[in-house]
Amino acid sequence: MNASLSNMKKGLLIISTVLFLLACQEENKQITSDFIHFPPSSGSQSGEKVPVIAFDSTTINFGTLAIGETFDHTFRFVNKGNAPLSIGQVSPSCGCTIPRNWTKEPIAPGASGEISVTFNSKGNSGAVEKSISVLTNCIPAATRLLIKGQVIGVDIKEEKKAPIEMEMSSH
Repeated sequence: MNASLSNMKKGLLIISTVLFLLACQEENKQITSDFIHFPPSSGSQSGEKVPVIAFDSTTINFGTLAIGETFDHTFRFVNKGNAPLSIGQVSPSCGCTIPRNWTKEPIAPGASGEISVTFNSKGNSGAVEKSISVLTNCIPAATRLLIKGQVIGVDIKEEKKAPIEMEMSSH
């Protein structure tokens, strides 16, 4: 009985955390039943069906970019679990990394999906490591994707020039 109570507390903690994260993010996201019912935190027990997200790679190194260049990448994954996988949210760590597209419909067991992102190096220089958080109905619910590399060059800021003012003398 004590283990059952412990699992229920863990489940409520996970649900509360996910609801909090979803409430703090973009307003157009909806909470679906896939994100409210989580299997036990230890994975598949007693035949419970669980989705499992498996990325080809969770880290990509873009090498070297000149400041101001962009880098596009598509992270590919497979649902290696035995239940449909749903992606609820894709959130970058900053405004320079933009998720462009990701698989919105549930991904059946054995099927694949992708998440496309663009990194804009403007305003960044030196060693760069940016992350993208992917919220799913898997355990754990969040997966972190990384984009790394080196940005070289100097970011040139445009100077705003004041209009030319002329004095006229009335001689």
